[in-house]
Amino acid sequence: MEIKRASTTAGKRALLARAPKKVEKAGKTTLCLHGQNSSEVLKRLLADLARTKGQEAHKMTRKNPGVRPFEGGGETSLEFFAKKADAGAFLLGTHQKKRPNCLTAGRFFEYHLFDCVEMLVRNYKSMQSFGGEGKHAVAGSKPCLCFQGEDFETHDGLRLVKNVMSDIFRGRVVDRINLKGIDRAIVCTALANPGGPPIVMFRQYAIKYKKSGTRLPLIELAEMGPSFDFTCGRHREAPPDVKREAYQRARVAKKQKNVSHDMLEGKVGRLYVEKQTGLEALGAAKMKGMKREKRDA
Repeated sequence: MEIKRASTTAGKRALLARAPKKVEKAGKTTLCLHGQNSSEVLKRLLADLARTKGQEAHKMTRKNPGVRPFEGGGETSLEFFAKKADAGAFLLGTHQKKRPNCLTAGRFFEYHLFDCVEMLVRNYKSMQSFGGEGKHAVAGSKPCLCFQGEDFETHDGLRLVKNVMSDIFRGRVVDRINLKGIDRAIVCTALANPGGPPIVMFRQYAIKYKKSGTRLPLIELAEMGPSFDFTCGRHREAPPDVKREAYQRARVAKKQKNVSHDMLEGKVGRLYVEKQTGLEALGAAKMKGMKREKRDA
């Protein structure tokens, strides 16, 4: 990969912000784009999902005929866009006769395609159709994520859907969170479909806090959209060697206790010795010169 050199202070800060870190706390920037052919349903759906992500979404409006993640060489343009936008995930909308209203979600590792999965969308309802139920929810806030159904653990495609969707919508990694900051919930429910693949219901609810007379408030959920159902299509998992490299964690040096540095950059340490007992029982030799002479009264 080409290493860029910053010529200005602002450019140096921008490159430092994009550099890899030991712990990535920022949410993944998601690339929202369309393929060669798209539909009105996918355009409105991608607009709603980008609105849900807030500033962590990079939306592209033009058609991209060369983006085909499941074909050899079809991910080149996608990886180029990811590097330009510093994106870690993507949402791609394509519409074909064989796969109508197909929403592809995936992730990148070092700006190369890591994994992806297709979701065939049906029964879509936009955020506008629910009125102002979600007006109190802040765009880009950290949502509650709930995946219901055993198919998310047993079905290969839905297991990948759960992993990718959690990575896209989880937001920033934080140590603590204010209860008032949780203002929406994303619920995915997998339903059994005899004779076909499982059907997943994607719903987003606004969380409203009501007075209950106690310390814990009363919670009410109001559907705010977007709302759609989908079935899992093709999926592509990462190769084992790439997955092993991507899942590695940086080693963090352990904190050295009782060690400090002085003004001369010298290392100063403290030693704590336990109280020693039994020294009075030791038979120490007494020298004659140390004895006191008896004086006559």
